Order: sequence, then structure tokens, then C-alpha cells
Amino acid sequence: MQTLRQFDTNPQPQRSDAALTLLRVLMRTCRAKARMPVLEACALLHHSPAQSAQVYADALLRALVQALPKPPVIHTVAAAERSFDEDWLLALLSAITREDHTSATFLLRARLPLHYRRSVGWLAAQLAARLDEDETYKFSRI
Repeated sequence: MQTLRQFDTNPQPQRSDAALTLLRVLMRTCRAKARMPVLEACALLHHSPAQSAQVYADALLRALVQALPKPPVIHTVAAAERSFDEDWLLALLSAITREDHTSATFLLRARLPLHYRRSVGWLAAQLAARLDEDETYKFSRI
């Protein structure tokens, strides 16, 4: 049986590095921001869909701080290694980009309580769509 750690979608490093850098930079700033309920954040973003990838990444990271039992481990920008949480996020974004719904569902179910899955999944899908539009953040389609 495959464990979550072994579940590796292996996005191409040069393409996922830009997205990882974005997430790492935003994690430093979102820790200092006020908490907002995840459903409220999703509702606000749903009514203003022209937001950038940065806004959705910020909302996703803030949602994960609430949804996970412990805050996600996101390293500094200069860190050479990736944390389990970073690998999980990149695997989720890659699965969504590939339209691999089975893998995305597995990743969401493996880590999140039921009442957060839909919101976090929607935020991740919106982020992946915006990253996919910008060649700088484009993930590989395996």
C-alpha cells in the first residue's frame, strides 16, 4: 500500500520552484495577518474572481493554518530541502493541474478534516488555474 510520503507526482523542479518560492514568501506574511474563517475567505474570493495567484495562495495558506492539526511547515525561501507540507502542497497543485481528480481527492482526504476539504480544494484549484496562466509558475503536465 502506498503511503502519503511515497505518493510523489514529481513536478519538474524548475517549474515548481517558482510556485514553492511564492508559497514560502507568502507564508511569512500570512502568519502576521488576522484570522478569517475559511468559508468567508472563499465567499469573498468567489465574488471577485479577477484576483491574482498571490491572493489565492495567501488564502490557501491561511486556510491550511486553520485546517491542519499543526500549522504547516513552510521553510524559508533559501532552504534547500522541502518539508512534507511543501511536498504535499506541490503534489496537490500538480494533481489539480493534470486534472487527476483521484489523486487530488486522495491528498485532500489524507490530511484535512471533512469540513475543510471542499474549501481548501477550491482554493488550490483556483491557485493552480492562475499559476497555469502564468508561464513563470506553470506546472508540468505528467
